[in-house]
Amino acid sequence: MARDYLTPELASTWSPEEHTWVYRDEASIQPGDAEGAATLDLSVGTAIDDRGIATSFQVPDQQSMQVEFEQVEGQWRISSIPDGTMLTRTEFEQLFQSYSLYFYDPTFSYAVPDVRWFANRPAVVTSLIGTLLRGPAPYLEGAVTTAVPEGTGLQRSSVPLSGQTAEISLSGPQLADVNQTGIERMYTQFQQTLQSVSAVSDITVTIEDRRVEGGRLNEYTPPVIDPTVPSQQVGVLDGGLVSYLDGRSSPVQGLRDPAFPPTLPAMNADRDTFAYLDEERRALGVRSTSGGEYDAEFDVELTAPSLDRTGWVWTGTSAGEVLALSPDALGEGSQEEPRRVDAAWLEGQTIQSLRVARDGTRALVVTGEGDSARVWVAGVERDADGTPLRLGEPLRVGTDIQATEAHWISDSSVLAADTQGDSTQIVSLSGEVTGLNGLSGIEHLSAGDGRESIFAQTDTGTFKLEGTSWTRVTTDVRDLAFAG
Repeated sequence: MARDYLTPELASTWSPEEHTWVYRDEASIQPGDAEGAATLDLSVGTAIDDRGIATSFQVPDQQSMQVEFEQVEGQWRISSIPDGTMLTRTEFEQLFQSYSLYFYDPTFSYAVPDVRWFANRPAVVTSLIGTLLRGPAPYLEGAVTTAVPEGTGLQRSSVPLSGQTAEISLSGPQLADVNQTGIERMYTQFQQTLQSVSAVSDITVTIEDRRVEGGRLNEYTPPVIDPTVPSQQVGVLDGGLVSYLDGRSSPVQGLRDPAFPPTLPAMNADRDTFAYLDEERRALGVRSTSGGEYDAEFDVELTAPSLDRTGWVWTGTSAGEVLALSPDALGEGSQEEPRRVDAAWLEGQTIQSLRVARDGTRALVVTGEGDSARVWVAGVERDADGTPLRLGEPLRVGTDIQATEAHWISDSSVLAADTQGDSTQIVSLSGEVTGLNGLSGIEHLSAGDGRESIFAQTDTGTFKLEGTSWTRVTTDVRDLAFAG
């Protein structure tokens, strides 16, 4: 339909999928200096590129586009305009949908969502598989891997549907070397990526016109989507670490006594390693049920620690550094100290909060204060042994509050909180935001699996989110935290 307003020459080359601009308010058109020329001004709230990667702007991005017209058979037609589509927010929500491409952690244990936006139409299957073959979004590069060999593409220009079966035909120089484990992983990656497409219930895969089958290895375990955390939390009561569940608490057993009264504790998913800070947030302590211990003081303030699934203890500093302590540091006689994880984009910033995702491939970081506060997700790049090396260039999370801390509540959603302004939001990595009811005086939050496992601490007590309201929890335990 849009091509009807273009000259024949432009209609043959114009690419509406190259960009999508979602604008606020009204678009403004100003006449140009020459006849048949105009300037189109937009206040862009969200921009989406040809790979479906969305960039949201807290302050609208003002864009000016040059448009030219010429007469064709007595009627004015557009002869020059940038490739792409301009939509209002309402139009965008009607025409587009978010989808998750899935990549994997380096061990192929966990599936990592890469959220993209595509027009909701039958060709979306081709868009999803074609984009998957192009690799992850920039912020995940180096942190995740794919089951699809490099250089693989679609043998045909589309992924047709036969009934509800997506027929994926692949071609590439390295496909001949893929063993059955690789085929199983590719099958899983395609199935997980297409699982949200209602028109697809099954897939077939051919490699250079040769049909390959998944489900042939009994010992194959598919990578897990959205790993969960235990229901128990760790907290502080009477100067010691306790386990908390459903209003009941009990001391954590098997740990050596802390060198200082603990605050802001964290634990791993196996609940056998615990980390915490001192009251001034300038000392880090770690204890394990196997008898391991670590204590160190710092000349900067630290963020509440976070433990990943491989046992590394993470914290950020007020000087913009990211530190990670190896589980080997808990060994008797170990002299190992926290390693500095390279994150050039954090230079000169204050880190308010840092939490590693449950899949171990991403870090959720809050930087700055007040109007300069930002929430980011960055890929965690590791070496072959799993040692963290760097946080890649980040993706900005589209919250509009002045966040002071943030927590994962799923593999693609986070809880962001402004403990100075009493505001809390659930923010999807797709950019969708859900505001929660205010709670006065929030000092600290903990978040488990979904919005059903969100707790808030104030100076008057602890509250749990029930539906849209906060309900008081009867407990004296402070600084609650789920695993992670």
